[in-house]
Amino acid sequence: MGHYDLNRMGWQQFEHMVQALAKAELGNGVRTFGSGPDGQRDATFDGPVQFPIGSSSTWNGYGVIQIKHHEKPTTTTADWKWFIDEVRSELRGWAGKKRIGKRGPEYLLFATNVSLSGVEDTGGKDQFELLLNNAAADLGLKGWFVWDYSEIRTMLDQHSAVRQRYLELIVTGDFLVQLEALLSETTALEAERLAGHAVAELITRQWVRTGDAGYSDASKVRLADIAIDLPCTLKDPPIGLSAGRLMAARTTIEIGERILSSEEGAGPRGVVLVGGPGQGKSTIAQVIAHAYRVAFLRDTDITRYGANAKHAFDGLRDRLETAAIPVPGRRRWPIVVELAKVGTSIARDEGSFSLLRYIADSIVVEGKSADAAALLDWLRNWPSCLVLDGLDEVPDAKVRAKLIDAISALVSELSAQRADVLVVATTRPQGYRGEFGDALPCQQLELLELTEDEALNYSEALTAVRTAEDPDLATQVTERLITAVHERVTQRLMTTPLQVTIMTALAEDAVDLPSDRYELFDRYYRVVYERELSKSEAFVELRTHRQHIDHLHEQAGVKLQARTEQPGKSDAVLTKTEIGRILRRRLKAAGFDEAESDTIADKLLRLSTERVVMLVSRRPAKFEFEVRSLQEYMAARALTDGADDTILANLRHLAPSSHWRNAWLLAAGRLVKRREHLTDELVKIATEYDMAVAESLVTTLGASLAADLYLDNLGVEFPNVRRALLGSAMTQFAETAPELPRALSDLVSLALTQSGREAAIALEALHELSRKNLSNLATKYLSDRKDGMSPVAKQARTTLTEGRKYVKPSEQTPRARAQMLARQLVRFAGDIPEALVLVERLNDTIGGGAGASVGILQALDQAPARAALDRTINAISHTQPDTAHYGVSLLRQYATRTLRGQAFS
Repeated sequence: MGHYDLNRMGWQQFEHMVQALAKAELGNGVRTFGSGPDGQRDATFDGPVQFPIGSSSTWNGYGVIQIKHHEKPTTTTADWKWFIDEVRSELRGWAGKKRIGKRGPEYLLFATNVSLSGVEDTGGKDQFELLLNNAAADLGLKGWFVWDYSEIRTMLDQHSAVRQRYLELIVTGDFLVQLEALLSETTALEAERLAGHAVAELITRQWVRTGDAGYSDASKVRLADIAIDLPCTLKDPPIGLSAGRLMAARTTIEIGERILSSEEGAGPRGVVLVGGPGQGKSTIAQVIAHAYRVAFLRDTDITRYGANAKHAFDGLRDRLETAAIPVPGRRRWPIVVELAKVGTSIARDEGSFSLLRYIADSIVVEGKSADAAALLDWLRNWPSCLVLDGLDEVPDAKVRAKLIDAISALVSELSAQRADVLVVATTRPQGYRGEFGDALPCQQLELLELTEDEALNYSEALTAVRTAEDPDLATQVTERLITAVHERVTQRLMTTPLQVTIMTALAEDAVDLPSDRYELFDRYYRVVYERELSKSEAFVELRTHRQHIDHLHEQAGVKLQARTEQPGKSDAVLTKTEIGRILRRRLKAAGFDEAESDTIADKLLRLSTERVVMLVSRRPAKFEFEVRSLQEYMAARALTDGADDTILANLRHLAPSSHWRNAWLLAAGRLVKRREHLTDELVKIATEYDMAVAESLVTTLGASLAADLYLDNLGVEFPNVRRALLGSAMTQFAETAPELPRALSDLVSLALTQSGREAAIALEALHELSRKNLSNLATKYLSDRKDGMSPVAKQARTTLTEGRKYVKPSEQTPRARAQMLARQLVRFAGDIPEALVLVERLNDTIGGGAGASVGILQALDQAPARAALDRTINAISHTQPDTAHYGVSLLRQYATRTLRGQAFS
């Protein structure tokens, strides 16, 4: 007989488990009730039931089951006395109902997690019998029974299906030791392997990726030293969520405390962490996974896995407490899946793709992959947390659509198995159209900028690790960062974990702190390089061939940025041969003969990858940038090298791409600093792009780029640049989306805090656009916004709205949107063959959700189809705004994810 901890369960989980046991014991005639007022009924039955088993007379009539969960058990005596008081209160309630003529139970069955002592006369069981005997005549009771801890334990032993459904909540002690008795042999063996995998992940994923070449491997930074929670915002938070400023890890873990199996009426749910470059979305997802690893392993003997495992476990457990990140109550088994690698597999796999099999194949313990069937059985028996990291690293639209289909298929499979799964996904906001919502119900957490205090707390933790042996330097760094976080120019460069990491490294070297994002990365690279120069004069080539090493990093950056955009290469790397080829080509162009080029290239390759280690090797002879923002910085340098016309042509070509957006912004920052004469042409690319192609007027991709440049504080020294960018950016408010994206809210919020004409430009644009359509975002903003404005702006808003009220688009089902758009396409472009192909693809769409299907994207490859869709959107934007918005989203997905960087690969 097993021993189960029924006190770890919350009252709701305990109630659900007892209801399941009641059905198993008494039959499917048991009717259960959910949360809320239940009229003193957690479950009922009416008619004959085979109970009590072994009794000479079984129950036949109307029975009520009442469940009593004691959340804070103390002593056996105190606990059963609490239970008796609860029963007495219920009996008084039934007596009162009987007096006013309400139907009362003929049979009463109580269930509780407390133990009722068997002491004769004075024990809990005899006191229960005495109490019910005394009330029986008054209430007309024919029978009664109590399931206390001992009875429930016996039933759990008998009803393995119920036990396994709640196994994680009730198993005690070192659960790995007990699994063989509680699960099938195959699943128990798999669980042992998966525990080993969790330990391995705890060790291998304990490092923070900072791309910092200035420190040796021995002083790499561990998450256990600096992990923090990150602020976020969440629309429609679940009831019961902690009040106050929302934090991403805490909020996600709280959402994961619920039972998420389809048996409980919920099914797998997702939390999507949306954050910009360097904002820490992948790191916080890893922190969440570690929190679940700590919870999963905390009742096991971790020392069996060795000293490294114990060190990693203890460090992460302690850091979670320091960072106020709760260790989950639910011991979900976590698995992290890097979507860039999944995208590569999907693109290379000509047949059907199974995400479950991919995950099983990736779990390698002692040289053997997991078995997919056994893994599925394990997921059915034990709750899990599936982390899907980096949707933004799968830029190809068709591969991305197949990936979402694969995730949907896995969610359906897990739902059918009644698996309890929390999905945690990450992505950048650029180019994200809510596709995860097509796969499963999701709540979107948007990461916020760090406050001054949060930035300083993070930098202090980082400084403490990196200057542990130099307290004077630590003091100097802290003082410089306190100054930086309060200065207007530098405070906006300390709003993300990556920015704070870089600013901390710069402060250690006492260099002039940067004033914009490009300079932040540029000075960091220079500091790393100078640090290596100062370490050893023996590496004279670092100084004499610096330009060639710079060129290597720039070319590596732009090539990798281009390759990772291509189908099947989401996780692209550069081989040692390719890096050598870049260097030799450069050296020959500089005038070195072939023999010299080969010799110098070999040495520079070693110095670049072993000393200036921005390029790292996670696989033998294969190199990549440890931090994607550093890759994008180097790509930006490459894009802004060469003739003016070439630079502008490249930037114009890359303007709509979400994959290239961060590199584009960094390139723009470099041009304004290094080639000021190109500033006006640079601004024109953004402000005039939407006039270049017909469908660009509805997708407003140029306006989106202008908004990003404005929010990135490009050209703060040039008011005319700021005004031009803002004017273009505001045209996005003509969109008819049901919700206002945070980026647009941030855009106007920033404009309204500016002096001069920028606030007026924003309000005038909102006014003009609002006049054109009561369902566009301009009308929504003017109708909803009441705070955050200056008194003058508030007065202007009141004047400009002129009584107009926002009319929210009536949201259709996903399938209905696709079908409605298809009908309108026939109406407005039915004579265009390419448009009819798009109509067919729309009608074939099963979900019609946020993400376009592969078929729709293939149809949009034809320019006439895109033009027809553009014409249709314009025709229905006033009368059918929700359908129009769906059409706009299809065009945006196509345009923002079309391959743009082939020439650089």
